[in-house]
Amino acid sequence: MDVLAHPVFAGSAAAVAAVLWFLLFGLMATATRGATPQPGPPTGELGPESPALAGLLTNGWRFTGHAVAATLLDLAARRLVSIEEIGPELALVRLGRGGAPALRPYEQMVLDHVRALAVDAVVATGALAEGNRNLDRWRKRFRKAVIDESRRLGFSQRRWGRADRRVLLVSAAVPAVATALLGLNVPEDGAGAAYGIGMLVFVGLASLVERLNTERGTAAGALVAGRWLGVREHLAGGRFAEQPAAAVTVWGQTLAYAAAMGLAPRAVAGLPIAVEADDSRAWSDFGGRWHLVQVRYGAPGPWGLIWGRTSWAVVGNGLLAGSGAFTLVIVGVILVSVLLGWEVGNPIGLALTAAVIVAAVPIALVLADRAVQLTVQGQLVRCRRHQVGGSGDSPVTYMYWIAIDDGRSRSGRAFALEEKDFDLLAEGDLVRARVGRWLGRVCEIEVLVPSRHRGTPPDPYPAPAR
Repeated sequence: MDVLAHPVFAGSAAAVAAVLWFLLFGLMATATRGATPQPGPPTGELGPESPALAGLLTNGWRFTGHAVAATLLDLAARRLVSIEEIGPELALVRLGRGGAPALRPYEQMVLDHVRALAVDAVVATGALAEGNRNLDRWRKRFRKAVIDESRRLGFSQRRWGRADRRVLLVSAAVPAVATALLGLNVPEDGAGAAYGIGMLVFVGLASLVERLNTERGTAAGALVAGRWLGVREHLAGGRFAEQPAAAVTVWGQTLAYAAAMGLAPRAVAGLPIAVEADDSRAWSDFGGRWHLVQVRYGAPGPWGLIWGRTSWAVVGNGLLAGSGAFTLVIVGVILVSVLLGWEVGNPIGLALTAAVIVAAVPIALVLADRAVQLTVQGQLVRCRRHQVGGSGDSPVTYMYWIAIDDGRSRSGRAFALEEKDFDLLAEGDLVRARVGRWLGRVCEIEVLVPSRHRGTPPDPYPAPAR
């Protein structure tokens, strides 16, 4: 064991094992490269593959978020939904009246999301980012459904087969163990250090294996991808980049395929179904008509230092500000006396007066906030958690914000509340809240009508067991 743990032997063994493993990794990576598609002649003839699948094939079997918006455009081209431009800042997605035919799983995901948001069968395009869902998980399931179709049609497969992956992971244990021998030289806890080093190396190599385990095209997939590359070259000569989503009524499925291939950025941006909802721009259907609500967090100027804070925090900040004012007055009196020769009678009294005035303002606001409260009733359009503290070893702390659309204004300031109350709320809830007039702190909140998104599974297409 002493020989194995010797630094020279352990270092040499680790270096040799690492070189051999990376050599094996490189050889297997080269042997499992996907087929390279050769672009076909430019053509405007579309194939039977969906826009999402065509986008996957023409992007080197890498998924992009364009596919989600392109799928909605395709549903519009097939008249399952319609997209209408009402004005420069408002476009609507309207659900079709007839029943939907059998759809691909990822097409059904998009249609279900639109249905969940629609009010009287209509949803604003800007509101497509809304709704209670785990967006990262939703996008991953969409991507998986597209890739599953590609594999089912024989267009692609995983880079590593089961045997390839097993060989790489098992062989990764060799450089991990060899490197772990170096840890045995640690004076106090050699065994613990060896275990930690070995695990770190193994996890790093395993992560590299999984990172490269991407989709690769088959020979059949390369042929189809080549044909779609020809279609892409043909569409690239068009004027799709400036077309809005509503132009699908004119261009039909062609616009959907152009969007999937990254040639229609304006149409994709107009259908933000695969992007996070903007914190400061919330779409609301409160009152029966879709409209945009601008949300402001905090307050302008010095007021922002206390807006949303708890009463104790405001009082504490007031006392700190008072002590700061006391110090500044004393320093100012000293400077005036030294530089200008002015004598100030009772400087301590002057400093105390300034400190009391500065500290009294926040305390007065706390008392006024308790005495004068507003009742706000409407639809909850934003529930957000913002980190305000915590770094290194200190615990992470958050402030919890909500914004309520009362139907009377198209802009409003977010209010802060306790975590326990925040956890009981969901965007879309109809609520009634008592809020402090001066500090913007929620004293009490009641859910009058739960959001229609409550109870909706965030992922209706769970991944099957592997």
